[in-house]
Amino acid sequence: MKKILHLLIILITALTVSCSPTNNKTDVRIHDIWALESIQGVKYSRAEGQELHPTIEIYLEEERFIGNTGCNNMSGKVKVEGSTISFSDITTTKMFCSDVDETSFLSALKKANNYKIEKMKLYLFDNDKELMVFQKID
Repeated sequence: MKKILHLLIILITALTVSCSPTNNKTDVRIHDIWALESIQGVKYSRAEGQELHPTIEIYLEEERFIGNTGCNNMSGKVKVEGSTISFSDITTTKMFCSDVDETSFLSALKKANNYKIEKMKLYLFDNDKELMVFQKID
């Protein structure tokens, strides 16, 4: 009887560990607010008269994000698993803003498929190609 109980405890422990979310190496620090620092290797600077800076706020457990393109508000779905990331169902408001390149920003966001966080910065990549760098702001 003791052997059966011992084997049962080992089996339950093994199943618990194998199903544990700690096997997923998603960096929980991604659940934060980030401000755009550079896009495709070029330092981002606001256009003259531009009031808003592009930001993204990631809600990891809810698999959603909100933010600003530098002109329009945006929202959508984000899927983060390990070091992979994907943004989908991106919607934006439709205000006109001259001299704000939302197209490059949104295009890079859609292409992102992996990330890393290092020294308070979020790096988004398309495979090995760096697309965007964000600075933690909160």
